[in-house]
Amino acid sequence: MRDLMMATGETSNLGIERNGEVLFVSQVESHETIRTFFPPGASSPLHASGIGKALLSGFDEERFESFVRRTHLTSFTDKTIVNADRLREAVRQIRRQGYSFDDEERTTGMRCVAAFISNGYGEAVAGISISGPTPRLPDDRIREIGARVVEAAREVSRRLGAE
Repeated sequence: MRDLMMATGETSNLGIERNGEVLFVSQVESHETIRTFFPPGASSPLHASGIGKALLSGFDEERFESFVRRTHLTSFTDKTIVNADRLREAVRQIRRQGYSFDDEERTTGMRCVAAFISNGYGEAVAGISISGPTPRLPDDRIREIGARVVEAAREVSRRLGAE
């Protein structure tokens, strides 16, 4: 996580799924004056966070559809995905590109790029991300940051026994 923070200049987060939400378990803060902060123990809805959407993309179809059926997709900003079909399309896009992108969906002015971490059985068990203010995460940096986050997730997954 520290390497990811140093490479991007932004805060790195680690989270797991718990009771339909992301539970943040660790963070390495950016050295920037303005930065994001998710203390260990904080939570966020899966549908409205980078790590959450990354984890959803690692769910099999049955588990994902179960989540969609039983979850009220609460709106936090005008960019929050609150429609099941839009969430399905977002998850398909995440699966294609390998990383999720939270574009001010939980908090106005904040963006996040995340990827899921898998265990030796190929299950999505955690997510790793970077997050920061929108001006420091412009559209033209997202692909490059996404590649770095994916590489970090692969390295942690490999250490957990994933192939």
